Amino acid sequence: MKHSLLIAVWAATAAAEETPPAIALARRAYEQARAGQFAEAAAGLREAARLDPANPIYRTALGGVFERQGQLGEALAAFAEALRLDPANAALRSRVESLSLDWGAILAKQRRYRAGLVLARQTVARSPQSSSAHLMLGLFLARNQQNLAAVDAYRRALVLDPLSAEASVGLGIAQFSAGLTREAQATFEAGIQAFPRDAIHRQAYGVMLMKMAESGEVPPSRGAGMLASALEIDETLAEARYQLGNLALMHGDAAQALTHFDVAAKNGLDDARLHYAASRALRRLGRDADADGRLAIFRSRKVAEDSVREPLP
Repeated sequence: MKHSLLIAVWAATAAAEETPPAIALARRAYEQARAGQFAEAAAGLREAARLDPANPIYRTALGGVFERQGQLGEALAAFAEALRLDPANAALRSRVESLSLDWGAILAKQRRYRAGLVLARQTVARSPQSSSAHLMLGLFLARNQQNLAAVDAYRRALVLDPLSAEASVGLGIAQFSAGLTREAQATFEAGIQAFPRDAIHRQAYGVMLMKMAESGEVPPSRGAGMLASALEIDETLAEARYQLGNLALMHGDAAQALTHFDVAAKNGLDDARLHYAASRALRRLGRDADADGRLAIFRSRKVAEDSVREPLP
């Protein structure tokens, strides 16, 4: 956001006939931020906010300093406090929502699902009419195994934005995870009709059908056909490749399976299950040294995945 927030502080204080301590600190923070002295600027703005605790502009400027340094969690806290002090400020409310979504994406990538759920609930409380906020809530509820609550969150997101393919997919996945299989099927089929060129709908539905095939509820060919139709739209879909690779391996076609696994890896899939499946395909092809190498990668990935411990929020 460059210098805009600190410039606002300067403009708001420049006309003062006298210079109260908080204003003097804010002006100095502006100059420090221009000089790249962000820690000093942040310290000055914290002190200005302490001296004038009812004035949101110092918190807003502090959020801008943190954001410029990439400290999104600290920036969000400062902006949220400014919004608490100035709840009618629509621009600030929009900024807080946008930053909340950005920070939520980072927490999800870091697998900090408990912290993400706290953030998502706060975001929905501040922006109850935001489809994106409910989408984030659905994601973190699902990651915390609160699947029925995730269904409600995704359904609300879809009501708020019926054109959201992401909300439709999320709803279907959450319904299946909650044991609502018929509802999930109806959601995916409606989603495919509403978003016929959205490959993610077809991939997610295909994964669900493959899981249903494991218990004999549907033939494997149904899931395979859905996954193949997803790849016709987007041939880079890694999960679809992995699923079709497993099916090929089950049918004894190790070469075809390995091709799918390699494409999945090329397109970003790098978890333990992929390397284990690839090692099995390589072993069947007589490439024992390569299979041993992939098995070693599987073990290291598995240890890393099992050892993930989320920091407290």
